[in-house]
Amino acid sequence: MQRDALNLLHSNNAGSLLVTFCICIALVFGFVNNPEVASKVYWLALVCVLLLYRYWDMYHWRKYLKGNEYDAYKPMLRFTIARYLTAFAFSAYSVVFFESMDIIELACTIVILSAMAGGASTVLAAHKGLALSYAFILLTPLSVLCLLANEEYQNIFGILGLIFVVVMFSSAKYSNQFTIESILTKHQNSDLLEQMELKNKEILEVNASLESKVQRRTEQIFELSNIDPLSKLFNRNAFSENLKLLLDSCELHESSLAVLFIDLDGFKAINDSHGHAIGDKVLIETSTRLSAQADMKQCLCRWGGDEFLIALQGCDVERALEFANNLIFNLSLPITIEHHELHVGATIGIAMYPEHGTDEAQLITLADTAMYVQKQLAKSDVCVFTEQMGETLQREIKLKEGLSQAIKNDELFVVFQPVIDSKSGQVGFCEALLRWKLNGELVSPVEFIPVAEHHGLIHSIGAWVLHESCKLASKWTFDETVDLSINVSVAQLMHGDLVSIVKSALAGSQLPAENLHIEITESIFAQDISYVLEQMKALQRIGIKVSVDDFGTGFSSLALLQSLSADVVKIDQSFIKSIDEGGKAIIQATQYMANELGYSVVAEGVETKLQADTLSAMGVESLQGFYFSKPMKAGELALWHEAFKAQPK
Repeated sequence: MQRDALNLLHSNNAGSLLVTFCICIALVFGFVNNPEVASKVYWLALVCVLLLYRYWDMYHWRKYLKGNEYDAYKPMLRFTIARYLTAFAFSAYSVVFFESMDIIELACTIVILSAMAGGASTVLAAHKGLALSYAFILLTPLSVLCLLANEEYQNIFGILGLIFVVVMFSSAKYSNQFTIESILTKHQNSDLLEQMELKNKEILEVNASLESKVQRRTEQIFELSNIDPLSKLFNRNAFSENLKLLLDSCELHESSLAVLFIDLDGFKAINDSHGHAIGDKVLIETSTRLSAQADMKQCLCRWGGDEFLIALQGCDVERALEFANNLIFNLSLPITIEHHELHVGATIGIAMYPEHGTDEAQLITLADTAMYVQKQLAKSDVCVFTEQMGETLQREIKLKEGLSQAIKNDELFVVFQPVIDSKSGQVGFCEALLRWKLNGELVSPVEFIPVAEHHGLIHSIGAWVLHESCKLASKWTFDETVDLSINVSVAQLMHGDLVSIVKSALAGSQLPAENLHIEITESIFAQDISYVLEQMKALQRIGIKVSVDDFGTGFSSLALLQSLSADVVKIDQSFIKSIDEGGKAIIQATQYMANELGYSVVAEGVETKLQADTLSAMGVESLQGFYFSKPMKAGELALWHEAFKAQPK
């Protein structure tokens, strides 16, 4: 009985708290002409503390007691004490500030307290003492003061207040009886159920409505937590849970399972050219086609973006490959949306249970790895995970984890390789090169730079290289005629903050912008050309020189180079090595083109005196390679320079 009564009392508590707080604000700040406003604020603070206690009591009941079996004595005691204190607080307010109230404020106060008393007769009906005494505590002191006052209007307010107390007492008594009878009826035996349903039809209708709302809300919560809103497929959390259950079943029945990681080909181009609305419709159509081929909806999910996963239980490698090829064929069929005929492909990676892994997260990762490897080789095809991929993956994970801590662990360092002016024989500039020593192993940049780019670590590492190289160059052995050259990756350039990072590095090192070269590889021209040119020109505007590295091996054209207005072109070392087998013609053509466009030319990979003499004779202005020096740390560079200056030129 007490638990049911407490449930009813707490069910209206949240609204009561909000209304009480609003009333407090209105009483304290609604009558700004009252000279006792400051004292009212103190009263408000005390009431707020009381309301916080009531909120804590409600929270404690909802979290720990509601719906459970418990002794209701103490929770009921806490509730009633808090409500009595609330009533006394408002009663004290009316008594303390009575003398300072004008007729409007007094009338409003009586109306507010009367409204609170009226509401309490219903809201507190489950507790007889509270229901019967609440109106008396709230209104009686103020009504008595009004009766004893000198003004006629105050006497009228007093009479009305006492009459309202009597009326509310009668109403509260009736409400309490009805509520108690309802609680008692709830506990009657089944023979009285039909009669109770007839008497409480309205209550049952409300309950039915509430149950329907709860059911709908439960379904919504399930959908929000398990279903991808766009594709209506399972999301990654739901799929992972279902895959775990499938693996348990496979282990029990000693059967196999294939996990297919599907990545769409060409989807980004559709998104970029037709907009996200069309892209979303492509994903929806793709989901429909996948659902048509998947055995069970629980075995299919949208992993994120344009990536999907399918689990095939009781499936060997041959069947998985056949299924994947059919899937690629179906997904590659044209999609017609708003009069557009669109085409996407799919690259699929496969991991098998138990051959490749036994854990759901591991199998998904391995299938993703197989897909990634296949995408590097050829898109719109299938690849099954192999142990070699596993070793590559472990190596990549090791490098990724190491790179994420490389700066913090002071494992990165910069070396410099001089570039020699072929006419004067002096150092023209030095190229800064990044090196990394991981647990004593010197890892090649050819290996770790792609890992850094793939996992988004290149931005912090690239920024560190720029700052460190400029700092070292500002203190090195050369004079101001010797420049510094720093390589920048495609990912750094396309990230959008390269110019601000370069400015920061120059400001921090006090290195003049005129002494800095930024090197970009020729492959960067495969990116957004207009954006590349915009970034390069922004660097040139602050005085920085731009070099095109590995020239002749990639995507650049004369028109692009002319638009870029680069300062330096570096001929790739492959042409230097084949100087006697056709490379000489390419070098001569590049030299001629550079002269016409106003570029300087650097020949990379010079390893012999014969190569150096030949290139100098051809008019190549600058030479770089092991013939002159290997890449060195700043301290070694100073010693090398002293020895180099002493050599006869």
